[in-house]
Amino acid sequence: MKKFSIFTIGCRTNIAESEKLRAVLLEQNFQYTENSEEADYIFVNTCTVTHRADRDSRKIINRIKKINKKAKIYIFGCAFYLFKEDERIRILNYETLLKEIKRDKIELSVLPPEKSGHSRYFLKIQEGCDYRCTFCIVPFKRGKSRSIPPESLIYETEIALSKGYREIVLTGTQIGDYGKDIDKKLNLKVLIKKLLDIDLNFRIRLSSLHPSHFYKIFDLLTEKRIAPHLHIPLQSASEKILKGMKRPYSLKFFDETLNKILNIKRKFSIGTDLIVGFPTEGDKEFKETVNYLENSPFSYIHIFSYSKREGTPAAELKEIDSYKMKERMKIIKEIDKEKRRKFMESLLNSIIEPVYEKRENGFLKGLSEYGFQVKFKGNKIKKGEITNVLVKKIENKCLIGVKIGL
Repeated sequence: MKKFSIFTIGCRTNIAESEKLRAVLLEQNFQYTENSEEADYIFVNTCTVTHRADRDSRKIINRIKKINKKAKIYIFGCAFYLFKEDERIRILNYETLLKEIKRDKIELSVLPPEKSGHSRYFLKIQEGCDYRCTFCIVPFKRGKSRSIPPESLIYETEIALSKGYREIVLTGTQIGDYGKDIDKKLNLKVLIKKLLDIDLNFRIRLSSLHPSHFYKIFDLLTEKRIAPHLHIPLQSASEKILKGMKRPYSLKFFDETLNKILNIKRKFSIGTDLIVGFPTEGDKEFKETVNYLENSPFSYIHIFSYSKREGTPAAELKEIDSYKMKERMKIIKEIDKEKRRKFMESLLNSIIEPVYEKRENGFLKGLSEYGFQVKFKGNKIKKGEITNVLVKKIENKCLIGVKIGL
């Protein structure tokens, strides 16, 4: 029986694609191995969102070539263009790869077995992006927004639930655009309602959602089976920079979206993405961003230093001084650290509902509905199950608690 390994770099969409590929290969009677040295086929799902992602992709492929000199290597994902084919390496996109193993993308309603690497199921609902932000290369690699039919997603979710998954993460390049290429009446709200009708015993977590898409789902955010964890990419809090990035919203609109969420009678963890050092970001624009973040309701900030991507409009602009970039990164990291501390403190002595992931150093470990890691004592439960935990303290940037109830 031929053996295969899979390496995944990057976003949740890549995770979802890799898990689906893994399932298809298992169904085709291949054997999965975590030991890439013994694999006959190695698949590498790459990422190109930043220079660091490019570097990680190259590093993994170079290491594979050294430790396994016989395996056929398949490179796909957003950074496939960085590599060249030879007698061992095949370069192709995800959809072509699936067709090569004789499976149509719409028919791929097979799931990884319960012992896959994740306790949550990543459900890819669409791919591609119709926006053209000046810093981003992804639309050029992923193409236009394309949605997976709801019937396929419903069936896939039913199988995931039957295998013991209790959290379904909706993922894609731009999930708020779901459905528009299929039917004018189909959108993210309609899909979520259809998925929630399947079963009462699971929750949905939304991946990153564009601020201009929230109007579609505001009335669903009171639903307890939707995790109170929202990730809304800001990128900059300077109107000048937002315009230079060609982000399709203003800071005022972003604020209005946040306020509508905060007015819902429910506790939310709201995270964001921020790009530090966009080429036209001067001291004034950076200070505007710092002031905004310090007074914002964010519970965490994913921070990226600007990374020049050849072929994007921003690549034509002069980059800022590297020393200044590092200093700005330090400032934003401190704000992020404080935001995380405050939010975690707000959970002390409250009951949270993590999905169990693994045992680690005598603790059970999981991810809370708010997107924060928690370690807790208690009887062992099945991987992927959701349980109740009383938060007792914070230690090493992690919530610590005790399992309550059965």
